[in-house]
Amino acid sequence: MPYVETRRACDSRACYKAHSHPSFSIGAVDGGKSIFNSHFVGTQPIESGTLVLIPAHVEHSCNPEPNQAWSYQMMHLDMQWLKHLLEEIVQDFRCDAIPQYQSKLYKSEQLYRNFSHLNRNLFDHSISYSQKEQLLIQTLTALLFPNLHLDSLVINRYAQQEFQQLLREIGTSEALFSLQDLSEQSGLSRYAIIRLFKTNLGLTPHAYQLNLKINQARKLLKQGKDIAEMSYQLGFSDQSHFQRVFKQLTGTTPKFYQKQHHRAILYKNSI
Repeated sequence: MPYVETRRACDSRACYKAHSHPSFSIGAVDGGKSIFNSHFVGTQPIESGTLVLIPAHVEHSCNPEPNQAWSYQMMHLDMQWLKHLLEEIVQDFRCDAIPQYQSKLYKSEQLYRNFSHLNRNLFDHSISYSQKEQLLIQTLTALLFPNLHLDSLVINRYAQQEFQQLLREIGTSEALFSLQDLSEQSGLSRYAIIRLFKTNLGLTPHAYQLNLKINQARKLLKQGKDIAEMSYQLGFSDQSHFQRVFKQLTGTTPKFYQKQHHRAILYKNSI
């Protein structure tokens, strides 16, 4: 099921830097307390039983309280797959490179139970692929999304054409652009570029580029790419730099991430 990635963490103390995903993410807190932070909604404490919706490209971080551990679930849904699914039930859903919706927190026992039931079954080796796919579609369309309502973000119209062009150039380049590079390409001042990135994406230009590289790395790791070769391909100075940034944004190492996905492929091929 390449359109869904899900994970569970138990008694974790791992902390993440602010980041974003190209996917639509649903999180659930199973135990302990943590702090959710996003440029778009500020800082909010969350506790057991809370469901967290994070639309695509929305900058955020979610970490345990200081010197504490917490347990949680996190599911990532491919945006194109989700958009087509919601169109089947006549529910419009935008899928742009700039965030369109705010993240939202729900304290609902029923929603938490429905999501947890879905996730448990996705991890169950005794359930077939086709059964899991049906359960995923049924849960999302019948139990979750009809009861979830996302608020649209106010889009900043300043220099949007230049900003969109910068995002396209960054997305197709292997190199990391300096602030001066971006200024020369767009004709905008360095301050204006920083403001555009922070306002629209919640990240600085440099942080956005690193985040983009790590999201690209996740795809390459799933394809079995060599980590050292991939580090160079993505424009990192060396492998240790890539591994350090990868762990800061994902909470795990590239090697472990690739190993876990390899296990999932072996499992799928065996059923």
